[in-house]
Amino acid sequence: MLDDYQDLIDELLGTPALVRTLFTNAEGAPPENAVRAVSALHERDKIVLDRLQHLTRESAPPYFKQLPALDAALVAAPIPADLDAFLGEFDTARGDLVSLLMNLTLKDWERVATDDVEGEISLAEEV
Repeated sequence: MLDDYQDLIDELLGTPALVRTLFTNAEGAPPENAVRAVSALHERDKIVLDRLQHLTRESAPPYFKQLPALDAALVAAPIPADLDAFLGEFDTARGDLVSLLMNLTLKDWERVATDDVEGEISLAEEV
């Protein structure tokens, strides 16, 4: 089980550099749909980080609303005006999320919240 989490953390860590490389190597500006997809991913990272912080810091199980559907998230994702600054923000937010995940104890992975859809959901399931 820990190997699965480590694999996830490794993938999460590598994504910002991969995105930056892909955007840098794009001929001209990267396609708007690609930028919007990364922007949606960044927005999701911020939501998940907030949810995980609540899960690890609150003594009572927190209540979570359902995450936005992928289609809705893509439509709502802002297109950044400054791509370099945005990629830095994406990298920092992803780093914050990974840092939280790396510092979880085995007991933390079992903490639970109440979810609109699933009812009770563990931190591991949330991740």
